[in-house]
Amino acid sequence: MAMWIRSAFWIGAPHNGQDEAFAVAINDELVPAMRLFPGVSAVRALWPRRREDAPPAIHCQVIVEFGSDPDMQRMLASTERLALRPRVKAAVELFNGSISHIDYEAT
Repeated sequence: MAMWIRSAFWIGAPHNGQDEAFAVAINDELVPAMRLFPGVSAVRALWPRRREDAPPAIHCQVIVEFGSDPDMQRMLASTERLALRPRVKAAVELFNGSISHIDYEAT
């Protein structure tokens, strides 16, 4: 059975003076809360430190792992995810850019 990964790309940069507050929001609030979502196997934030070959301006990538697609669908429909939306919105307000998601099937 294939596992699934949902990846959130924060493309851009925090507003001036908000780097630390943004990192705290991701590392200390969002990632720990997401680890408790139903169906989630693991969550981690990736912070680029070196770039090669002119990649997009990804400031942070959040990786959420699931044992199956139904597990991912359960998380997406969960009340826990809905309850976290205000905290996500607060992080978005610290950020100048966009957020996009890609769901991967991993074999």
